[in-house]
Amino acid sequence: MKRRQLLQILGLIPPALLAASCKEKLASTPTIVTGKVIDENGLPLEGAGLDLAGIKWDFVTPTTTKGVTKESDKDGFYELSLIVPEGTDELSLAPYSTKKVPLNIGVGDFIAYLYIDQVSTKMIAPYTIPRSDWGKTTTLNFQFKRR
Repeated sequence: MKRRQLLQILGLIPPALLAASCKEKLASTPTIVTGKVIDENGLPLEGAGLDLAGIKWDFVTPTTTKGVTKESDKDGFYELSLIVPEGTDELSLAPYSTKKVPLNIGVGDFIAYLYIDQVSTKMIAPYTIPRSDWGKTTTLNFQFKRR
């Protein structure tokens, strides 16, 4: 039996204090995600949309706690910054469709690939930023390829 459970059973620690002590403190500094977006030819891609969102899970239903969006600039660079709010269970980064760079609409659209450790992975779900990286700066690069 764990020490906290034993102390709670013995009544030495009030339940409210136990619950509060189990919550992990979130970083008070912003989580910053930066990177570059290139096209299928390796050239900078302007107008690619990226969304950084805090998610709270209620059983199987996700709710956004806070989110920010940004489009890549003319040199393909982007930067997103978010102070993760209390109650956030997950922090995720996902591409989204813009007028300049449409995603998942069929012929002529783009498919997003994420580069991690020089390995390209097709984005089929948002990328979850590890909790250990919250409150830090992370660099994630993308390649958007035309179908």
